[in-house]
Amino acid sequence: MFQIDRSYIDRISLESIQGHIWDIRTDHKDDPTLPKIQNYNIKEEDFEAYLEKKQKFEDFKDSWRRYRYMILGLAFVVPVALFSLLVKDSNMAVYAYATGFLLCMLIYLVYLLLEAIKAKPFRNNPYETFIKALLSWEAAQRE
Repeated sequence: MFQIDRSYIDRISLESIQGHIWDIRTDHKDDPTLPKIQNYNIKEEDFEAYLEKKQKFEDFKDSWRRYRYMILGLAFVVPVALFSLLVKDSNMAVYAYATGFLLCMLIYLVYLLLEAIKAKPFRNNPYETFIKALLSWEAAQRE
């Protein structure tokens, strides 16, 4: 379906991406080997706006990770409770569990679609190239 490149994001632990990039650029601004923003034909204010949008996208994904079990659990339990209150049939349990499962799948697919749509602007652009260069530079400095 949709493949999102997260290989360079997953290494950053609890810090935000925006803060991490800011730290790299401010802590090592005098280092001549640090990738320069001018080499990527990027304006400073455009890059800051891009980082802010990227951070909002990462926060969106983090909030899903934090609340997904609660959301999916409620989506499964509510149909079961409603069916048990309203339907007096011998196959009620099958219908209730099937409805809850389908509702959970629908919510999950909608989330995947939203994530793919929101991730589209963050693919293959000069800003991402610059971010990857900064992160690979930092990794090389640690070695």
